[in-house]
Amino acid sequence: MAAPQHAPRTAERQSSRRPGITALDVHVGAVIFFGFGAIALALYSMIVTPPPLNTLVFAGLGLIAGACAVKIPGVNALVSASDTFFIASAMLFGPAPAMVALALDSAALTYRRGYGIKRLLFNAAQPALSLGSATWVFQVLGGAPLDQSTHITQTILPLTALTSVYFGLNSGLLAVAISLETNAPLAAVWKRLWPLSVNYVAAASAAFCFVIVMRSGGAMAALAVAPLVVVLHLTLRSITGRLSDAERYVQTVDKLYLSTIETLATAIEAKDGVTSDHIRRVQKFAIGLAKALGVTDEKTIKAINAAALLHDTGKLAVPEHILNKPGKLTPLEFEQMKLHVDVGADILSAIDFPYPVVPIVRAHHENWDGSGYPRGLKGEDIPIGARILSVVDCYDALTSDRPYRPALTDAEAMKIVTERRGKMYDPAVVDTFMKVYREIAAEVMEPVPHQEALSKIGRSIAAPQPPPALVAELRGDAPDDLLAIISLSRALGGEATFGDAAVLATTYLSRILPDTTFVFYIHDAASGQLVARHAMGEHAAVLRGTSIAMSERLSGWVAACRQTISNSDAALDLYDRGIKLGSALSAPLIDGERVVGVFTAYAPQAFTEDQSRLVEMMAPHLGRIVGAAIRTEQRTRDIQEPRVTTPGARDLRIVHSR
Repeated sequence: MAAPQHAPRTAERQSSRRPGITALDVHVGAVIFFGFGAIALALYSMIVTPPPLNTLVFAGLGLIAGACAVKIPGVNALVSASDTFFIASAMLFGPAPAMVALALDSAALTYRRGYGIKRLLFNAAQPALSLGSATWVFQVLGGAPLDQSTHITQTILPLTALTSVYFGLNSGLLAVAISLETNAPLAAVWKRLWPLSVNYVAAASAAFCFVIVMRSGGAMAALAVAPLVVVLHLTLRSITGRLSDAERYVQTVDKLYLSTIETLATAIEAKDGVTSDHIRRVQKFAIGLAKALGVTDEKTIKAINAAALLHDTGKLAVPEHILNKPGKLTPLEFEQMKLHVDVGADILSAIDFPYPVVPIVRAHHENWDGSGYPRGLKGEDIPIGARILSVVDCYDALTSDRPYRPALTDAEAMKIVTERRGKMYDPAVVDTFMKVYREIAAEVMEPVPHQEALSKIGRSIAAPQPPPALVAELRGDAPDDLLAIISLSRALGGEATFGDAAVLATTYLSRILPDTTFVFYIHDAASGQLVARHAMGEHAAVLRGTSIAMSERLSGWVAACRQTISNSDAALDLYDRGIKLGSALSAPLIDGERVVGVFTAYAPQAFTEDQSRLVEMMAPHLGRIVGAAIRTEQRTRDIQEPRVTTPGARDLRIVHSR
């Protein structure tokens, strides 16, 4: 017997989301109405003409077999050997007793699994209606095996018809329910249910044997066929067990495969200065939008899932100064940037993907009106996955902070997306995205495993490395202020406080960068925040003591990615501080392998190339100064906080309350 698993539940879920009656509601309601109408007629006929007591035996055996039903992996259905007894009962005693017993069996199974009333009614009505219709066909074709005047071979054709109609109606009604539930094509669902026909044929064959034995030897003799039913059940359990093991193996491999792709994609995106949250948000938006558009093909969904992670693989071939350039790219730089599409597709072509990932990657910069690159594809010639990916990638990029601009609001980002509707983006994709993007965004993403390891990959890719002979090169022609900073780094040797180092550094830097506000953001290990411990310049009083989370705003991004950014928009850090300045120059302060903070300069005008270069060269030395100063402060605190040693508590500090 096959029982639906999800259709009624989905109907309840959908009706809670929006008013009105859905096609699924109509289908479920019709099956329940006609099914229980048929069951009521069966009960009436049993009252008018009571069936023989042997029907109770078949009903009991069917209920016992139904209690041992097994699930078909990958299909929303259960199968058992109970159909053998119900088909035999229908052949021997007519449809009424078999229909009632089958309805009870299905309802009991649904109740045990804890499903709702709508599903229980559907599951009881559907198989009873199917078996009743099939038995009526059996009788019309002359199936009457208890009639001694009828040769047993004359029952074969009616029984074949009974089996075909029973399977056709039962699986057909189930397929329609699943199709309406999942928006999957009916033919695709039916194809998945087709293997269940073997169970129906086996049940009909076993029922035929029961009928023959009962006709010749009576009910007791029919018990000799019981082992055949047991073998049928064990065979079903064995087959479904192997299928279940295979399904779990495929799921495990698929999960491992996707995790590997995600980790690789995160490492690739680190080169572009983008955190793993970006690609995972793009992945979530792409899958959610695809489902909202009615994309149900499993291979297409998996292809979009992988392409969302890997679409920028080709950026490995683009120089970092182009990827992270704050200003507009030159025509030559843009041509270099465009190469990443074909490069990424060519790299991924070496992987034998079981679904069409490469076409999506190769087309994700194509435009609806044909103005995109690299092939100039137009309209529906662009794969649906690429059309989806281009919209969600644009939206998430616009609503994320970048080194060269602050994040836009949702309204501002959607305005830009809608302005490109019909030009760059598929109108249907944009319209659907506008309806569902808030719902998709509200879904919580699972945490990324081994995030710290992935962050180290990103930092190692982005970390600027000063030339080995930097000091030697600077001695001949470097400005006096720069040489003073380097000398200060050697002279301090870890003996100065942070305040001493910051004051000396900003005093010299104010000559190199006039009319500039300087801030030393120091990483606080306890809170994970960057705290403005020292500020100098016109807006120092406002900025001193403020904090920025790691990876957020401009300074937080610089700390997380260990990469200097010049002439970024100062509003990235200052938009809520009441300060309006035009440009920001931010450099990470690294002491050994540890990021101790960020040095950021804010100015009303753009920094010159020489100023940016000097700050970038100074940053490694400033990092060592700040790191040494922080260690000195820590040693001083250790001395000022005496420790007491007890047998049970080593290194127990005496903490003074204030």
